Amino acid sequence: MREMMLGMVVVGLLAGLAIGRNTERARRTYKDWDVAKTALKKGRGMALGEIRKAAITILLIRGLLVVIFLAAANV
Repeated sequence: MREMMLGMVVVGLLAGLAIGRNTERARRTYKDWDVAKTALKKGRGMALGEIRKAAITILLIRGLLVVIFLAAANV
């Protein structure tokens, strides 16, 4: 049980790092697009792509944590 909880903490820490990187990159890209939208027509597509990537990362890690939690609860 202790190992499972330690595993959840490690996955949570790694998830936090991944989510933080992806959401910050999405926020920065969207802000850059807002500043340079007249100069860069592809900016919006890039920003929305980063937002989608961040959302998918969040959903995948959330699913992984749910599976780990349910596995720990069944043990």
